[in-house]
Amino acid sequence: MNETSASDRAAADVPVYNCHVLIAPRDAEGWIVARASALPEVEGRGRSEREALANVVAAFKEAIVRSTADGGQVSWAVPPLEPRPGDQERWIAVHL
Repeated sequence: MNETSASDRAAADVPVYNCHVLIAPRDAEGWIVARASALPEVEGRGRSEREALANVVAAFKEAIVRSTADGGQVSWAVPPLEPRPGDQERWIAVHL
C-alpha cells in the first residue's frame, strides 16, 4: 500500500528555486553585498556573509511571490549576471 502523509503532500506543493548568488568582497564601509544572478534587482547586504545571504534570500522570496501573484511569471535574466573579479558564488535552495 502506497500511503502519502499530509506533510509529504504539503512538502510536494512547496516550490523550490535554486538561487545562484554572487557575493562581493567586503566594501570600504564593511558591508558585504550578495546578488541573485538570475534576478539582478535582488540583492542583500550584511556585515557578515551569513547576514547578506539571509537578506538576499528574503528579497528573492519577495520578488518571486510578487512576480507570480495572480498567475504572473518570473522575469529571469537571460543571461544571468556574471561574477565580478573577487566575487564568490553560492547556490541556495530557496523554499517559498
